Amino acid sequence: MAVARGAFLVLSSALLICGAASAGDVQATHLRFYVHEVDVGTNATVVNVASLHRNSSKFGDVNVFDNMVREGPDPASRLIGRAQGLAVHASLDGRSGLVAINFVFSDYGGYSGSALTTQGPMGESGVWEQSIVGGTGKLRFARGYMVSDLVASTNTSIVVVFDCYFTLPA
Repeated sequence: MAVARGAFLVLSSALLICGAASAGDVQATHLRFYVHEVDVGTNATVVNVASLHRNSSKFGDVNVFDNMVREGPDPASRLIGRAQGLAVHASLDGRSGLVAINFVFSDYGGYSGSALTTQGPMGESGVWEQSIVGGTGKLRFARGYMVSDLVASTNTSIVVVFDCYFTLPA
């Protein structure tokens, strides 16, 4: 019994030490950028690729998008990348769904050439949160969450702010 208890203590101590070392080997990061989506016209950045058109419900609709990611809310602010992905209207009432986004950065300092990948719920209004599930390049193994909120909306476009909070291996 004493041997088993001693082995348990040694194993527990080793796990605590390894856990503490790995917890200290991460870098916390916050990124803020603005997604500009054009909904209509020849320059539309979102398109509906599947729709059931039943009872005017959006349930089952699938949209794909390739939106502009800019440094600020102004449409003339610096283009830093693209937000590419798909959105599925997955609730029967049509007010929410599931979205997967790849933020591909082309001109964003040390993150140029890298991408951040998110997945989670989307809503028609208000603040919504998604999981950051990974990345590529300098953002490889990113883990965390993203909060977004509508900044501006017209008949033809929307602007959404994204605040991303995540950790990276050091």
